[in-house]
Amino acid sequence: MQRYVIIGGGLAGHRAALELAKCAPGAAIHLLEDEDGLPYDRPPLSKEILNGTKEAGGIVLNGAAGYEKSGITYCPKTKIIRIDRVGRRVEAEDGRIFAYDALLLATGSRPRRLPARIAGDAEIHYLRTLEDSLRLRDRLVAGRQVAVIGGGFIGLEVAAAAIARGCRVTVLEALPRLLARAMPEEVSIWVQGLHEREGVDIRLSAGVDTMRREGDRTRLNGAEWTLLADVVIAGIGVVPNAELAAEAGLDVADGIVVDAFCGTADPAIFAAGEVTSHPVAGGGRLRIESWKSSGEQGAIAARNMCGGAETFDEVPWLWSDQFDANIQMIGLPDHAARHEILGDPASKAWTMVSVDGNERIVGGIAINRGRDASMLKRAVRNGAPLTFMRPESAVFAP
Repeated sequence: MQRYVIIGGGLAGHRAALELAKCAPGAAIHLLEDEDGLPYDRPPLSKEILNGTKEAGGIVLNGAAGYEKSGITYCPKTKIIRIDRVGRRVEAEDGRIFAYDALLLATGSRPRRLPARIAGDAEIHYLRTLEDSLRLRDRLVAGRQVAVIGGGFIGLEVAAAAIARGCRVTVLEALPRLLARAMPEEVSIWVQGLHEREGVDIRLSAGVDTMRREGDRTRLNGAEWTLLADVVIAGIGVVPNAELAAEAGLDVADGIVVDAFCGTADPAIFAAGEVTSHPVAGGGRLRIESWKSSGEQGAIAARNMCGGAETFDEVPWLWSDQFDANIQMIGLPDHAARHEILGDPASKAWTMVSVDGNERIVGGIAINRGRDASMLKRAVRNGAPLTFMRPESAVFAP
């Protein structure tokens, strides 16, 4: 009997477990997760769970309740502390041992923490788990002043949820614009306008120097400003959970280094999800924090663990829902030679198409334009020219 072990019960691990059950019926499949409860979908944590429109039971991943019928042994509250590559087994914190013929690392990431010299004695909320989201939701009471440190996707989604719950919200971004690490300037300007119209106080170039408690509240101090907040949330990026791999002697460089087949330097160990640094078309490597990519990579890794030879070449795709806006990013816009805007950036719906030096589409951003997002995915996959997204018709008129 083949023995498969998966560390990590996020989307990548979940999809891998279901795929292994299909391609290796009768195998021993262990899915190990350090949280309690069944695996769940994470995107709603900063959206529907936080704003109160969805409860915990509504985000359990499809198929998770049927693990036993699928031949999958699910082990929650199981923290793995060591990988024994020679003996092909992993050791849990409570002493349990899980032997494997093939191992998948789908350990995900964790929130980046503020340095202690800045955080001081302040109570700071970070958002990664269902427990984090439910705890924060209880604190988002109407009328409270909320300080969100970080103007990236997570920070802005939390800001939108807090406004929906009647809070007063200030976003503190250390850089000169929102979404500076992920989006072109035109999108940053549009998103800032969206939030300001909804009542969010946006402060740019507003790095936090110190924080300290003042009774039940927290005083945040910058170079030329101060803010007294009831609730403080930090969304300043994530760190890949690659320590297990590194301690086992696997290659780690901003994530677990894998090849196009999701394999590591050890032929018995694979990795999938946002913990991986994987090859991308055109050369180089990326670690992508994308729900869709994580799921697809998990499924491909599982098939390769069963002897397949499929390559992972999913077009990167991520989205963010903020207020009534849906923002989708496809491909690699930051690899573009230039961007072309379709529609009116002053409107509620428009699209940015990113092309390389040969006028081939390498990515794009669609705001409230689901059809454009679908076209961009096909264009990036096929290396289509800009004319693919700019026909003679008025489809893209604002």
